[in-house]
Amino acid sequence: MNVFICAGEASGDRYGAAFAHHLKGLAEFKIHAVGGPLLRAGGAQMVEESSRWGAIGIAQALMVAVPVMLAEKRIKRALAGMEPGLFVPIDFGYINVRLARFAKQHGWKVFYFVPPGSWRRDRQGADLPAVTNAIATPFEWSAKLLNEAGANARWLGHPIKELIKAAAPQSGAREGVAVLPGSREHEISLNLPLIAQVLAGYEGRIEFGLAPSVNLEQVKALWGNGPKAEFTQGDLYGVLSRAKAALACSGTVTLETALCRTPMVVIYKLSPMQALQGRLMGLAGKSISLPNILLQRTVVPEFADAKLDPQEIRARLYELLEDTPERTKQLEAFQELDQLLGPDNGIEAAAQWAAEIALG
Repeated sequence: MNVFICAGEASGDRYGAAFAHHLKGLAEFKIHAVGGPLLRAGGAQMVEESSRWGAIGIAQALMVAVPVMLAEKRIKRALAGMEPGLFVPIDFGYINVRLARFAKQHGWKVFYFVPPGSWRRDRQGADLPAVTNAIATPFEWSAKLLNEAGANARWLGHPIKELIKAAAPQSGAREGVAVLPGSREHEISLNLPLIAQVLAGYEGRIEFGLAPSVNLEQVKALWGNGPKAEFTQGDLYGVLSRAKAALACSGTVTLETALCRTPMVVIYKLSPMQALQGRLMGLAGKSISLPNILLQRTVVPEFADAKLDPQEIRARLYELLEDTPERTKQLEAFQELDQLLGPDNGIEAAAQWAAEIALG
């Protein structure tokens, strides 16, 4: 049976690769995918490469809009040309909701894994019940809201917990700073100069944790004359397990950092256009990191604007490199967050349910 996985960003590529691995152990499925290097390495037949699709803000969205729209047309042709099976969109509502609708209209069963905006407590995608057969969501409140809207949704636990368990990162002595500059090109180009200023003069260990989709040589070139650092690609949880604290770009990685029990400072250097957009949309002052959003209070310090003070960020980071009340407060909150995210076999459970949907 055909299974078509569609992941639009680095996190979805990780979830999708693990999901496909579990599926292949359950029945004879032929995996097709839109995704990145991990889905490719797992043996999926790639339909489109999505590593460069991620965008934040209007300007970046406009830059990727045409390539993504063209890719969407090609994906629809691929779906229409195959024997229908199971379509598995992962997050990335930018096109995945439309693709889910198209797939269902063409005879595919649709299993949405990690629906877009699932972290919101006040609402979920109103159109998801109509375009899906089943939804596996990482948050308990998301399943409740979706089921109330008429969907067939289950809370199975956050996929990150299973990925961390599978990676089994070391639990030895920690030292230095983990640098997590983002997975999108524009994030890295904006954040790296700021990070270099924050860490100027720091003589401890610095290790970058980079997604497999990131251009390593480009990162090294942008870092230029920054402090001496190690660059590690494809071993995020190892990087986090070795670090005393982290300097993290806002995104899914902040949740991964918390679940690896690494205290952090969260940054997001905005372009002037992004900063203006945020003010016009009334987003100024709202939380940007998942630990703060999910726990509904400020747990980790956040810095997001077009102009940021490296010295202020440095001071907050250095607090976390010692056994301070600030460090203890974060670690206690991370334990609470771990409990909030449920079981640590969410991907395996989702794959088992998806197989039942596909074969039922």
